[in-house]
Amino acid sequence: MASKIGITLYGREYTVNCDPGQEERLRQIVEFVESRMKDVSELVGNTTENRLLMLTCLHMADELLDIKNRLEKGSIDNEELLIAAVEHLQQRVAHIASQVGGA
Repeated sequence: MASKIGITLYGREYTVNCDPGQEERLRQIVEFVESRMKDVSELVGNTTENRLLMLTCLHMADELLDIKNRLEKGSIDNEELLIAAVEHLQQRVAHIASQVGGA
């Protein structure tokens, strides 16, 4: 039976259903979406929350479809995935470090 869990996404609190044992996964998803929203917000500047959510959704769907298409074509290998993951982590660490340094 699903349990209700409170999440905060871009400053707003929501209650969502979550399967037992999946609470940490949901928190990771929220953190990922929040990160993407901040990235998109930096790109587009001042906009409404609804527009930011829509743009973030489109951005994430574009990334997902790109990866799906590349996997279907066989043009992604494990090394390429690893390099992309490392580059993404480097960007996130630099972003977090800049936030910590500015705090």
